Amino acid sequence: MESMWAGQDYRTLRTLCLEKGQLFEDPAFPLDVSDPNVEWKRPPDFCSNPKFIESGSSSTDVCQGDLGDCWLLSTISSLTLHPSLFSQVVPTDQSFSPRDGYSGIFHFKLWQFGEWFDVVIDDKLPTKKGRLVYTKSDSQTELWSALLEKAYAKVCGGYSALQGGTIAETLEDFTGGIAESVSLSRYPSEEVWEMVTEAEGRKALMACYIQVSDAGDVGRVDEDGLVMGHAYSVLGAKEVKLSSGEVTLIRLRNPWGFTEYNGPWSDKSQEWSSVSDVERQALNLQKEDGEFWMLCDDFCSLFSWMVICEGRQDSPQCKVTELSGCWERGVSAGGGRRLKSFFTNPQFRFRVGVASDPEAESVTEPGNEERWTVLVELLQTDRRAAKLHMTCHLYRVPEELVPRPYLDRGFFTRSRPVADTGPAQNSRGVTVRASVTPGEYVIVPSTYDANQEGHFYIRVHREKETGNR
Repeated sequence: MESMWAGQDYRTLRTLCLEKGQLFEDPAFPLDVSDPNVEWKRPPDFCSNPKFIESGSSSTDVCQGDLGDCWLLSTISSLTLHPSLFSQVVPTDQSFSPRDGYSGIFHFKLWQFGEWFDVVIDDKLPTKKGRLVYTKSDSQTELWSALLEKAYAKVCGGYSALQGGTIAETLEDFTGGIAESVSLSRYPSEEVWEMVTEAEGRKALMACYIQVSDAGDVGRVDEDGLVMGHAYSVLGAKEVKLSSGEVTLIRLRNPWGFTEYNGPWSDKSQEWSSVSDVERQALNLQKEDGEFWMLCDDFCSLFSWMVICEGRQDSPQCKVTELSGCWERGVSAGGGRRLKSFFTNPQFRFRVGVASDPEAESVTEPGNEERWTVLVELLQTDRRAAKLHMTCHLYRVPEELVPRPYLDRGFFTRSRPVADTGPAQNSRGVTVRASVTPGEYVIVPSTYDANQEGHFYIRVHREKETGNR
């Protein structure tokens, strides 16, 4: 199902503008740019021949401006590699041509907590001296990326809300999938290579960043030409054959559109002299466009985290359950597991691989070693509220306790969780993954402290694992 953001219907508003011969003015967009030198202009007023999309979409259509929203732009860059997903988010039948009914109104599709929304905007953009202040394309006449940035700003509460955020948020909001973070220091490069190639094969969106402990280091360019605390798009992987063997390379992009890695296998490195001209051309080597290649080993040692997100759909192998609830002071806001009031938090039951589960694929026979992967995500739904320190615990419910509708303090005192999200995090969402056997389980979402109020949304993915243990 698709809903209308702010109750604005694109087709109705566009028709009304055409009938009146007026350009659309969006009363629902928060004008929060306070710089007196900024002028809000429509593309036909600062560009001689504006185009929505010019010669197809590509990652070079996305170049960061004066906003610190690399976390958003790394996702938009990755989006251009997946035509079907791109056209879902960016309806391509839009134009600045009067012959096509240009009326100053555009729309985009964004996912928010279980629903896809059609987000309407007008095309007034912040400019200085006739140039865009924020996101732009390498072609000055192409505007889709600037307009998509504005649509996302509208959902978040204005351009100022884009000044800092997480990669996982935008990956989910453009796919409807669950974003999972991978600590690159925890895995050998061979496993990371498999993760990237498998994710690329599944058409997942990926990004990465270098974590910094000192806020003063954010934005600093290190000796390798990499920007600290900055989000990069992970665009793919390639195995390159040499006379001496093969090397595994990862393709990345800096949303700035410039400032590239300068180490082995970077654009100007001597390693490329051992690769044929045909292969170099196929790998799209260009100078200073923000895109570059690097060895997978170096990727793992130089970057801290990679985030992977793919749009997940119900299938015979994968079942999805969506839940919502709230923490209410004195009623269901019991706080973290260390507290005696933990058991008063909301509890959500689900069953995996058993006959009483209406979504189960099969019935588990005694002694069967069948296993399922369970992926649980907990999201705080109020984007404008202060982010709560949240965590989520997953427990197996013993068969003798299945009839009980609610588990008491004694159960949680005696039992250990099957899995949890780790220390409470003050982000929009947290995830927990577990490999489980068939049975009944309970999810307990909580904040770190008791009596913290807020609304949340939970997704549970259950997928039968192939093969037996």
